[in-house]
Amino acid sequence: MKSCVYIVICLLFTACRTFNMPLTDSEKNYLNNNGADKQYFDKMLNSDGNNKIDSILIYKNGNIAFERYFNNYNRDKKHDIRSSTKAITALLVGIAIDKGFILDIDVPITTFFPEKQNLPLYFSKITIRDLLSMRSGLNSDDWYKDSPGNEELMYKTKSWIDFFFNLEPVNNPGEVFRYSTAGVIILGEIIARASKMPFDKFADLYLFKELEISDYSFEKTPSGEIDSGGHLKIKPLDFAKIGLLVLQNGIWKGRQIISSQWITQINTPTSNIFEDSIQGPYMGFLWWQEPVINGKVISFQSRGNGGQYLIAIPGIDLLAVFTGSAYNSQKQNQPFLLMKEYIIPAFEY
Repeated sequence: MKSCVYIVICLLFTACRTFNMPLTDSEKNYLNNNGADKQYFDKMLNSDGNNKIDSILIYKNGNIAFERYFNNYNRDKKHDIRSSTKAITALLVGIAIDKGFILDIDVPITTFFPEKQNLPLYFSKITIRDLLSMRSGLNSDDWYKDSPGNEELMYKTKSWIDFFFNLEPVNNPGEVFRYSTAGVIILGEIIARASKMPFDKFADLYLFKELEISDYSFEKTPSGEIDSGGHLKIKPLDFAKIGLLVLQNGIWKGRQIISSQWITQINTPTSNIFEDSIQGPYMGFLWWQEPVINGKVISFQSRGNGGQYLIAIPGIDLLAVFTGSAYNSQKQNQPFLLMKEYIIPAFEY
């Protein structure tokens, strides 16, 4: 399993102060009990660190092996997980399918918006699948400030749904990947309309209660819809439950919360995000995959601006959870460096 160490996405990292927090005796014992070489964690905590990391949680075989908080955070304080919210929305689409609210992800999204009369024809060609894989064909890309569909422009409007339906196409649906929060807002509204309940109520009933998550908060759009594309605030320990659920193929405490078929589907690569890298990163259904070696997904992840990550490695049953505040900075990539140099080797020794 040494190939797992190639998980790193980006090593663009500027050293700041060290973590400078050695392992406690209880942490050493717990790491040993969970099959880790504690020396790697000692080295990590004495490495060139980044004071923008707010929490690190490590799970091995479903058990927590390491838990540490920084910058006045603690296990009882919620954190904004930014675009990792999108990964949860993808899970909720799967639940809506399991419950029979959504029958087919290849139906046009216009099916759910009958009030949108006289839309350009291309909207009738966009499907739920296209929004899940971020291939709507619309000129909506959060990674480019000059994109008319950039999320920062959307946030300034009253109706984010109208914002989406006013966008222009640049490709056919299903062809080109563009990172679009606007499309995920539409997915959340589709869940709400298909289930006839608000998105947050659906999430609470069919996911959060099942995982015993009660302390969380969604943001609302200016027109009152739930922001399904970002800004969910949740405790790191509860954030971890999302990753564990996916790592365990949709099973939680012996119950199938989401079908295993959907878990497989969300983590099947659909788009090579940067086109020039064989190993990825790829996008499945709002979950990232990297690396992909000889067609096998070695790691799948949720990602949010600032360093909000779930990084799961099925081959060694490992989950790493990070929250951080390195917003719009290359320092948000530091968790991937820590994974490569310390965390994965600690469990592969």
